[in-house]
Amino acid sequence: MPLTKKIAELTSKKYNNNITIMGDYEGSNHTSILDNDNGTILVVSNKDQFYFKDQHRNLWLSVLDPFHIDGKQQYPELGDSYTLNHGVQYSFATKEAIVEMASSYFAKHAD
Repeated sequence: MPLTKKIAELTSKKYNNNITIMGDYEGSNHTSILDNDNGTILVVSNKDQFYFKDQHRNLWLSVLDPFHIDGKQQYPELGDSYTLNHGVQYSFATKEAIVEMASSYFAKHAD
């Protein structure tokens, strides 16, 4: 299934009361789907930047922009992973992989 169709389907389903959808993928610059109980969230910005954060605050990003960790400039590539001092892990994945993780998670909460 094409990525656009999969995201549109994900953000248009009926979910349990703990799930909130903000924005409209086809009509908004920013769309997210949030589990209010534990903070799991998928965010799509400008239709090309994706991230998924799980209930343990681990984060998967599609954005491969340089960033600083421990005073050093990092240049992430797909598949790279960085663990911060407080244990949260940042991983870089494809948009498709991120949407698949979110779809699998939120399918458990479909009404």
